[in-house]
Amino acid sequence: MSIIQNTENQENIELSNQQLREICPRLVGQINLHQDHLILTQNGRDFAFQIQGQSREMLHKLLSKMDGSLSLSELTEKFSPNTIKFINELVSNLDKQGFIDDLAQVKINPGIDRLLELADLTNKLLDNSIKENPLWQAINSMTSELPINVLYGFAIEHYHLFSHNSYLYSPLLSFQGSTKIRQLIKEIYSQQSGQDELLLTALNTIGINQNHLTETMPLAETTALCNGLVYWANFDPLFLLSIIGTFADQILKNFASYTHYCEWVEIDSSFLKPIQQLNNAKLNHDLAAFSHRILQEIPPINEETKQRLKSQTYLFGEIYNNFYQAIWNHYANNSNLLRRVTAI
Repeated sequence: MSIIQNTENQENIELSNQQLREICPRLVGQINLHQDHLILTQNGRDFAFQIQGQSREMLHKLLSKMDGSLSLSELTEKFSPNTIKFINELVSNLDKQGFIDDLAQVKINPGIDRLLELADLTNKLLDNSIKENPLWQAINSMTSELPINVLYGFAIEHYHLFSHNSYLYSPLLSFQGSTKIRQLIKEIYSQQSGQDELLLTALNTIGINQNHLTETMPLAETTALCNGLVYWANFDPLFLLSIIGTFADQILKNFASYTHYCEWVEIDSSFLKPIQQLNNAKLNHDLAAFSHRILQEIPPINEETKQRLKSQTYLFGEIYNNFYQAIWNHYANNSNLLRRVTAI
């Protein structure tokens, strides 16, 4: 299909295809049919389309759908992914001729900018939870010794968290939105595989084996974090993709601080060695960089989607904070490390 314009000026398209996909174009003009042409009429001006390779009915239907209620992405989905280049060019040219209402005044904010704002918010929330949590205050200050059960409980609850990784990553590994995102998620998942086994090895040195952990209930806050992440993976993968790299990177930093503290209090080396291995195995991997690469691959999001993701980010930050708060509250005040199902 070729587009025949009022041939006086043909300006370069000012909006990128990526930016255009956020636009909800509203056509201003009358659509008329004349032989093998569609003609848009506005205030005595005509804008003609010659039909080549596409049905007149298809083009007429497309133009009729441009009523301001559908974004270009939604229009493309309604017709065919193969038409995205044509639709973007069509809207750009229509806007040049003044047939699209206020397109030039629409505020365009590429998706990466909004997603980076959310990533910054995630980092801020997770960092603040570290500063305000008594567990991390003690670990980072290294001015007093924590109860040994808190250190062991830290390992137990992270074992439960890491053992759910397959439930978390499986939906993301089949994410249909981008092959590149699936590849990046696969890399993160491969880096994290085996974390639970290393923690199990450490726990074996204090008499806790696989059977014990299978018969043990994690803290309610650990379950909430696991369930939240798995829920988002299945029902809101866009949100999880926006935080997964930051979350994984923060866990890595937490283990670096935890390991350093365990060395400072001279915890038994047989317990510490597998945890050092877990930590050191990841030190050369920049998960923050992975996060940024994932964000770059996510299609642009509009302001409404950003606000929805932002509210989810605050919820995630609260669940994350509760997870570490619960480790402190429970293990600092209980002599029994394991919450056996049979005893509850």
